[in-house]
Amino acid sequence: MLLRRCQHLFVELDQEPRFVFGTLLTGGDGLDRTPRWLAYAAHLDEPVPVDLDQLALLQAVSRDDWAEAGALHQAHGEAAVQALLAQGLLVSDADAHAGWRDRDQATRDIAWWTPALMAQAHGGWRDLDIQARGEQGLMLSSQQMVDAFGAAPEPDYRRAPEATPLALPVAEASDFDALLQRRRTCRNFDANATLAQDDFSTMLRRVWGALGTRTLAPGAVAVKKTSPAGGGLHAVEAYVLVRRVEGLAPGLYHYLSMRHALEPLQALSPQDAAALAHRFVAGQDWFEDVPVMVVMTARFDRLFWKYRRHAKAWRVVHLDVGHLSQTMYLSATERGLGCFVTAAINDRAVDEALRLRPLREAAIALVGFGPRAAEMRTMELDQFDPVELDREA
Repeated sequence: MLLRRCQHLFVELDQEPRFVFGTLLTGGDGLDRTPRWLAYAAHLDEPVPVDLDQLALLQAVSRDDWAEAGALHQAHGEAAVQALLAQGLLVSDADAHAGWRDRDQATRDIAWWTPALMAQAHGGWRDLDIQARGEQGLMLSSQQMVDAFGAAPEPDYRRAPEATPLALPVAEASDFDALLQRRRTCRNFDANATLAQDDFSTMLRRVWGALGTRTLAPGAVAVKKTSPAGGGLHAVEAYVLVRRVEGLAPGLYHYLSMRHALEPLQALSPQDAAALAHRFVAGQDWFEDVPVMVVMTARFDRLFWKYRRHAKAWRVVHLDVGHLSQTMYLSATERGLGCFVTAAINDRAVDEALRLRPLREAAIALVGFGPRAAEMRTMELDQFDPVELDREA
């Protein structure tokens, strides 16, 4: 059997108190406050505790070159080597460890910047249910947050309060200004409405459809869409969870932006589609009645092909998703539809449902659009205090 260290490894000195039942039996308060080292590896779902001897062993094992297990046993002790292998910090060529090895290989195939990779690998949710947490009293209201943490920082942010602001002229309002003013996040969708096929098709084409391409070199193609994207790569894919769309069966689909077509992935019953929607949006029940959700994923293989180990590239793909979201908002508003965007999603559950290749493609955010409900059960910003421009300031 051959062994090597995993490709990416971060170590943190953790000083957070943690519950340990045994301390209660010795008269303690149930909390262990002993500092400990935690090792983060991109191919593992959770960090693992390690001691200084294990860190020294990891330092001595090559990240790139395979070594015979017997030689490592002789040099470092079989028990120590096997412990790190069991934790996944050492990777082997054995069939029993193929899952971890394949995930680790993805981090080698794609030129990730290590801090971004660690944030992507360890920042996801799987089974968070915001509705359930609210029912359990675990979600703070705005008033409770003010009571606990004090007032939020002021929205009117001044850097030079002693200076007199220079008032700018206000242009005459246009139709586009009116469209922008109508834009808002919808939290009340009509649970019985079916989205018209024309609305559905128009939204996908306007927001995620490709308008054209330009070959920069053989094997390097830039894409033109209605939103900007870093390097012209458009490394964001759109996956559609259909619940109620005219002429379409409920299910999961992949939108083919170059063809303006849907690629069926999985048929779903209406009940299963509803359950998946609940899980996707982490139990945010005010979004669940939307007839269509679109998951935006990042194709890290395409992104990091150009921006190799680049410290800014991971930020860029989140900006790309933001641009697409705003285009979606304006398009939905123009067509009289409600819409929303959220990054509070069970992204690991989404990745698994879409069968995305780990660390090569992953969910970033989710949007939805459809007819609004006649009754507002959940607060929206339809009513607000307008900002009055004080020309005397």
